[in-house]
Amino acid sequence: MTSNPIHGVDALVNGARLLTRPELRRFVIIPLLINLVLFIALTVVMLSQLDGLVDYLSSLVSNTPVNTEHMSWWRAIMAKGAAWAAAVFHWLAWLIAVAVALLFLFVYGYIFSIITNIIAAPFNGFLAEKVETMLTGQAPPAESLGRMVWRTLGRELRKLRYFIGWGLLIFVLGLFTSWTVFVPAVMSALWGAWCMAIQYIDYPLDNHQRPFDELKSVLLRRKLTTLSFGGTVMLANMVPILNIFVMPAAVAGGTALWIERLRQHGDPGTNTLPVEK
Repeated sequence: MTSNPIHGVDALVNGARLLTRPELRRFVIIPLLINLVLFIALTVVMLSQLDGLVDYLSSLVSNTPVNTEHMSWWRAIMAKGAAWAAAVFHWLAWLIAVAVALLFLFVYGYIFSIITNIIAAPFNGFLAEKVETMLTGQAPPAESLGRMVWRTLGRELRKLRYFIGWGLLIFVLGLFTSWTVFVPAVMSALWGAWCMAIQYIDYPLDNHQRPFDELKSVLLRRKLTTLSFGGTVMLANMVPILNIFVMPAAVAGGTALWIERLRQHGDPGTNTLPVEK
């Protein structure tokens, strides 16, 4: 099966559709309550920082005339030259302002997603298990509740180490290429999409206790599907109120995407890597 970005977008929509099934509703209530509480807390923090952000963006795009009346002749020349350059490149100020605003929303959505996924990891594991059982008729290997909770929390910390480690490297690369504006933005967007895909497609593999490296290998073989799914989830997480419902929909959609399009067809245990066609 070929890699197709449409499949990734459809996966999140399909996940939201699956949540309407009566047999899944009780596994969604607790994650939604967790999301609601964290949404309120993070939104309050975000709004408290909004005044400073608005002032900064206003300073970027303002076009206030320079008063050279009390300046010496050389300072007046420099001030007028700077004003002329600012007017010529005014479009760049708007571009930077838009980039800063999008980065603010990206950080908000990313932090929201990380915190909620760590807290709700066991519940997401249950949800992924029920989605798999519903779609395939076969449940993952049985285990005690206590063991599942510790295992899922350990997996979340494993993913978090991976996200932070590579994220710091991408941040450094972004600093070195910051003069281009576009390169750091593209790198950040691709990295965010990759992280979201790993986060939500990992649950069915974790339920089968499959290695984390196996997940990365499979997703690399389906780059367009992977990045489109992760990118759709990332964009949805950036939208206040909508992000409350993204996590359970992404868990269900990521599980369905793995079962239907990413793993080897007919392998209930997810023991075999998919073969590229």
